[in-house]
Amino acid sequence: MKRGRLRSLAMLGLSASVVWVIGCTTQEDSKPPAEEVTVSTVFLKHSVADYAAWRLAYDADAQRRTEAGLTEVGVYKSTVDENALLLVWQADDLTTLDAMLESPDLAEKMKEAGVTSKPESWVGKAVQAGAGMVFLKHKVADYSAWRPAYDADASTRAEAGLKEAGVYRDADDENMILIVWDAEDGNALQAMLESPDLAEKMKAAGVTSKPEAWMGESSAMMTSSKE
Repeated sequence: MKRGRLRSLAMLGLSASVVWVIGCTTQEDSKPPAEEVTVSTVFLKHSVADYAAWRLAYDADAQRRTEAGLTEVGVYKSTVDENALLLVWQADDLTTLDAMLESPDLAEKMKEAGVTSKPESWVGKAVQAGAGMVFLKHKVADYSAWRPAYDADASTRAEAGLKEAGVYRDADDENMILIVWDAEDGNALQAMLESPDLAEKMKAAGVTSKPEAWMGESSAMMTSSKE
């Protein structure tokens, strides 16, 4: 009788342990997974009255961009007009970015800094079918040697349905190039970018980094886009 009672108590203890372990495991498994942060590349284009004066004001306002979750990628100047600018950022949260861009205070700051055109902005997406603004970024060994080769290959871009929208150079590294095209069809663009012939031409022209390409989605859709 005593032995049977001990066996029952032991079984109860074992059962309690099993229930406790299962309970702990279930509680651990029920924790929501860590939220994955999606980083988007964002492009903003505008013109200024004087680059040097604008740049001082832009750099002084860096805290605003930090608070909006933006990481600086580069400030690019057009090769035909150094006051025509293309800013590139990486954004953690497009909703916060959109709020920053729509801020009346930012609009006033930009006016004071000498911004002379209505800003246009895009979120970079993977190249896909359909028409759109396209951004291609890469580094070259020497801009002055690369540019004649690029201009000489205009027919290849025309055949792919690309219209020139500008060539920009990083203000801090003039051999870092950002090319902008208006594309009629993302599929034709993709075929051109994957062409072995283009790869050979780029190598001969002195391209030294792997090209990065984005198709721009207008800022009007920023808050609803999730790449």
